[in-house]
Amino acid sequence: MSWLINNNKLEKEFVLNSFSEIIEKLKEVCIIADLLNHHPDFLVYDYKKIKFSLRTHDNGNKVTEKDYLLAERLDRVF
Repeated sequence: MSWLINNNKLEKEFVLNSFSEIIEKLKEVCIIADLLNHHPDFLVYDYKKIKFSLRTHDNGNKVTEKDYLLAERLDRVF
């Protein structure tokens, strides 16, 4: 897994081809996050880059197994 732990968050950046492509992929992320009941923080910038930061808010803002599971799913989407 190519996710990095930074400031007690699991983080990764993805570079896509366009802003529209990011929005389409975020629709998939929404479905996955709702199914897992675990929702990521993300930042879209430079019109085609998205950075995810994962941590479990209800477990003291620590990286947990939930975050690794969501990261694996995000890798599949992106």
